[in-house]
Parts: sequence; structure tokens; C-alpha cells
Amino acid sequence: MNTKALEKKLFIGGLSAELKEQDIKAYFGRFGRVEKCSLILDKNTGRSRCFGFVTMANPSSVQVILHRKHLILGKEVECKPAVPKEKNEKVNRSRKIFVGGLLPEVTNDEFYEYFEQFGDIEDSVVMKDRVTGKPRGFGFITFTKQDSVEKVMRNYSNNFIRERWVECKRATPKEEMNNSLPAIESNLSSPELPEGELKRSWSDRNSCDTEELCRNLIDYVLSDDDKE
Repeated sequence: MNTKALEKKLFIGGLSAELKEQDIKAYFGRFGRVEKCSLILDKNTGRSRCFGFVTMANPSSVQVILHRKHLILGKEVECKPAVPKEKNEKVNRSRKIFVGGLLPEVTNDEFYEYFEQFGDIEDSVVMKDRVTGKPRGFGFITFTKQDSVEKVMRNYSNNFIRERWVECKRATPKEEMNNSLPAIESNLSSPELPEGELKRSWSDRNSCDTEELCRNLIDYVLSDDDKE
């Protein structure tokens, strides 16, 4: 995408799940002509992933949008300039977490709803096998603000979905993970627990969970393009 096109394109995050493309287009149409509006949907369920993109006809409309707060259906949404994928990976990494140890029954909606307590969510996805469509036992959450990640990490030992503890770690770009694969096992055995919780032995966790988490983290490195 050329520079001029990027100047007119916005990322819209934190949308209500019930919003439709026409609702988003109608809202931003107040600020000028909307050239294009797209709501990103889950490939498997067809449900909204609660973010999308809007391209305005005039860059001046973009500036007006960026300099005010926006409420759609009573919920504040985040508007920011769209960033090319390669640049966006570095921007997002401090706001993105890896969640492992998910039960196969956990739905995208349950996943989103659990982490929503920590702050507004830009994107959420429970990963599934491309061939079988079966859940792979892990997913990713991208918050709109970095401090939401810190809240999740402070709650490290108390993150349970369907009464099962899930492993939450800061998502790391593929190139950094490739350099640190030998350290994955040691990182998992030294979780970021609050003071006093460190006395709890990692061996108390179900050994199958530990093996699964290691496998999921390695899958994340080897299948980085699955996240597209």
C-alpha cells in the first residue's frame, strides 16, 4: 500500500461484537466520505473479531477522527492510523499475549470474554488446525493498551478458563523466539508469580499441561503464518 493510501486508512479496535459493517460505515460517515469499510470476521465461526478498518476519502477526515474520542453503541472504540504488517508486529508485541493450555471446548467468545476484564481487546483468536479444524489448545490476545498485559501477568497464577489454569505469556516475535528456543523450558519453569507464590513448585502442575505448553510455544514459532 502506498503512503497516500495509508494516510487515509484507520484501524478501528474494541468494537462491540454485534456491530455490522454498515453500522461502522454510517458512524464514520459523519466525518466525511468513507471509501471502504471492512469488519474482520473469524474464519471458522463468521463472527466479528471486534476490529476492522476504515478508509476515508480525504486525509483531513482522518485527522478529525484521530483527535477525538468515539463511542459506538455506548462503547469507546480505539481509532489509530493503519500500520503495515511488518511495522505493526513490533508495535503490537508489547500489547499481545500467548495463552496456552486451553481446553478444546473453549470458544472464541469465552476466550474474549475472560480477558476483557483486563482491558479493551483489539483482537483475539483461538488457534485451530488448518486441516482438521480442531482447536490447537492455545490462542492470542492483543489489547488496546499495554498496561492490560501487565494486569494479566500480575494475575498469572489465577487465570482460569472453564476451571482450568491457562498459561499466559507475553507474545514474542518469531525471530526472537528462534534465538531463545533452548530457554523455553526454563522460562516455563520460572513463571512470573507474585511474591509468596514462588514457593509453589512448577512440578505441582499437571505434567501433561507442561508438555502441551512447550509444544504449543514451539508450534507458535514453526507456524507463525497461521496467525494471519
